[in-house]
Amino acid sequence: MSRHYCHGCRLPLNACLCHQVTPQPCPLPVLILQHPLEARHAKSTVPLLRLAMPELRVVVAETLDPLPEPASGRWWLLYPGAQALDVDRAEPARLRAEIGGLVVLDGTWRKTRRLLYLNPWLRQLPTLSFSQAPAGAYAIRKGPGGQALSTLESLAHVLHRLSPRFAPAPLHRLLAARVALFQTHRGATGDMG
Repeated sequence: MSRHYCHGCRLPLNACLCHQVTPQPCPLPVLILQHPLEARHAKSTVPLLRLAMPELRVVVAETLDPLPEPASGRWWLLYPGAQALDVDRAEPARLRAEIGGLVVLDGTWRKTRRLLYLNPWLRQLPTLSFSQAPAGAYAIRKGPGGQALSTLESLAHVLHRLSPRFAPAPLHRLLAARVALFQTHRGATGDMG
């Protein structure tokens, strides 16, 4: 017997989270380049981001042509590195003046490194990172050492730092609902996938 999935959140119908969504505008252009294997991963947070911020653009591919510059500022890549500007330590007015849009890579660290390798133009973008994000709450999936944040958590933090009027709380509530649903379902069946 095949499962039926919600067209909105892409979860099984009995696990639909659409009623938990509080849509909000994205304060600047955001493009998520998602590795194709990550797009098939049931625990990806990108479908939740798409529900909460409908104008967010998601491209599922290993390669992408360089983007035309946004209306103001330029594209920045949200990715850690020695040259990355720390959004938690930089002058907010400077950031708002320079950052016209964000490119976010979605996948495991290994997959995002592959995306960087296959798209040399991404390595030419100025990079942005963070150092003071709240502790990760996405308990159903962990990165190396268990400290990594989900794409949703990372983007919520950075968008709030760039635009203080952007409220990260609705995204955090949606993520908490996803975690609670997963834990409830896993307790009942052994795993939700």
